[in-house]
Formats: sequence, structure tokens, C-alpha cells
Amino acid sequence: MKQRLYVLAFFGVLLTAEARADVSFDPMIFSSEKEAEAAAFQITPPSPGEAKGDALQQIKARRRQEQQQSSAPAAFQPKPMDESDLDFPDEDAEVQEDGAIVPQIQLPQQKPAALSNIAPPAQQNKPQTPPDTSRGLVDAIADKDAAKKIDLTPNLPAPTEKTWIGKITEKAAEELSATENKKNDGDSGLKELMQSASQTKNKRSNASVFDISGIMLRMSKEQVEKIMQNRGFQKVYEKYEIPNFIRWRNEEKCRNSGVVGYERLANCVAETAKKDGHRYTDTLKFSKFDTKEHITVRFTSNFTRNKVYKITYKSMAQTITGNSAKAIYLRNIKIYDFWKRINQKYGTPDNKDEVIWGLGGSKPYMQASSGYLLLEDPMLRELDFTRMSREDQRYMNTDLYNF
Repeated sequence: MKQRLYVLAFFGVLLTAEARADVSFDPMIFSSEKEAEAAAFQITPPSPGEAKGDALQQIKARRRQEQQQSSAPAAFQPKPMDESDLDFPDEDAEVQEDGAIVPQIQLPQQKPAALSNIAPPAQQNKPQTPPDTSRGLVDAIADKDAAKKIDLTPNLPAPTEKTWIGKITEKAAEELSATENKKNDGDSGLKELMQSASQTKNKRSNASVFDISGIMLRMSKEQVEKIMQNRGFQKVYEKYEIPNFIRWRNEEKCRNSGVVGYERLANCVAETAKKDGHRYTDTLKFSKFDTKEHITVRFTSNFTRNKVYKITYKSMAQTITGNSAKAIYLRNIKIYDFWKRINQKYGTPDNKDEVIWGLGGSKPYMQASSGYLLLEDPMLRELDFTRMSREDQRYMNTDLYNF
């Protein structure tokens, strides 16, 4: 118990003790010399009577105030800056006894002798000619306008051929003539281009380079099947054919060999033509059921290497039945999209009445109607018929007439 009382008494003495600091603890703060130095920087504002004086009196009063402050220390109070503190006398100004400032004005020096000797240009008094009353008003105005024109061409000396100036002028003349010739050539080329454009304006389309879903004329069977497979079409029909004169010839051979019956005779004819290389693919049909598109391709015989000569395209997307507003709207949209695609791919038809593209005659052409396209090469078909006819004449030996 006594120990606890001793501890409480000790802490009570510490709390009630007076806080004191030793002056000698920090001589930089509490020394009298530092107080005097700090008081030297204290400036008191000037009295109102002194501030009303002129610049010289203000300067003298400010100096006296600084001397007094250096001798008597006071509390440091910064003085706010006044506009009068910025009114310093000029170096070249003269201060009178009453305090007035007289600025010194430098008079301009005398004109140099070199400039004083120059005489002003004499005014030329041109004689005024009286107007010619015999001439008309239009002629007088024309003469007045001609007089106002100024010749801007510099009066340079004529260059000689032996100097560098002559070489430069010759080179410039050559460049000028070259640019003029180039301009003339460009004008002539522009005229030729315009003429060719006017000539090609009425030029007909070459339908031999057209395609329908990637199929072009004179393609082989393998190429057509590959393109249709890549486009998502399925082959739904294939027809083989044999030229008629080859068929009749094989029928005679099969009968002579003892074949009886229609089906047996047809199989014998087909096998014989296939063995001889005369059977060919005549027709291929492809369909794309999700878009309701059908394509039919016709081929020539093996006498012309079994090439495409006719392509037919038909779309059933626009065959929407019904006379309601919805059916009519959908049908018109399908028709509009069809002709828009035709115009983007093939351009304007050569024959707008029949909607035909082509060079005319027996050359390839393409014809279109709503949802239908036909691309055909009649010349290739005629060539196939001609070669088959020559082969038939050669085999039958029909050239028996000598008249």
C-alpha cells in the first residue's frame, strides 16, 4: 500500500512542476545579438506627411527612417508596396532645390553634310496638249486605256551565244518548246480518247465472256461439276446421247449379230457407242433447293470435245401465289432484286426491247426475263452439226454422183 502511495506522489510532483527552459539552451534563438539583427530588418511605414512630398523628399525620409530603425529595434512589420515606391527619378533628370524634377531633352543633331547637299528633285512641268475634238469619244477612251498599260517585260541585254547567259536562255527556250509539244500531244491524245469513247458508246457486249453462277460457254463437263459443287448446287439429272447416224449404224450392226428385242437392241447400241467413244453427256441439271434455283447445261458431241454451248437458269423465288397486299409486295421485291443484280453484273442490255446482250448474228448472246436467263453459243452448235455431217458422209460414201 505504501508503494502505491509513493508512486502516486511521484507522478503528482511531476505534473505540478512548472515548465521552465534554460536560456543558455539555444543561444541562436535567445541571444541579444540575434534580436538586434532581427530588429534591423524591421521597417515602419512612413508618416502621411512624408508620403505627400515629392520624390526627393521621399527618398530622404526613407533614408532617415532606415537610420532610426537600425538604432532602435522594433517588432518586424513588413511594409506594403505603394505606387509611389516605383516613382524613381530618371538618371538624366535634374532635381532642383525645391524638389521638382526637370527632364533633360536631347535636341536632334544637325543634318549631315552628305544629306544636306542633296537637292530635291525638280518638278517637270509637262505641257498639256489640248484634246483632239476631231476624234470620237470611243477613240479617246481607247487611247487613255492604252496609255495606262505598263510594259512589264524587263529590258535585259540581248544574250550572246558564247556567255553562260546565252546557254541558260537556249536551255529555257528548249524546255518551253518541249512543254508546248507535250501539251499539243496531250490535247491530241484527249481528242483521240473522246473519239474512241464516242465510238465505244454504241459498242455491243461480248456475251462469250458472260457466266451464269460461274458457268461459262465452252467449258467441259468436269469443270461444270466442280463449279456447281463449290456453289452449293446438287446434280439431279444427267442424260447421255449418241449421234443419230452413229445410232443407226450400231443398230444395223447389233441386228446382224443376232440381237433381238427393243431393250436388248438399245443396250447393244449404247455399249457399242461407248466403246467407240461416240457416247457423250448431252444434258446436266443442277438444283439448289434452299434458294429455289435450277440450272440446265447442254453440251455438244465428242466431235467438238463435248463443250458447253447452252446454259439455262431459272429461279422459283418470285413465283409467289396470291393477290393479297403481302404477296404482291413480296413478289415485287423479288423481281426488283433480280433485275438489280442483272444490271450490276451484266450492265445495260444491247437490245432493251427483248433484253438481249450480244454482238448479233450467230455469235454468243444472252437473254433475260423475270427469273430466267439464257446464255447460248449458236456458232458452236453449228460447228458440231457440220462435223457430224462430214463424218456421216465419209462413212456412207454418198459422193456417187458425177454429173
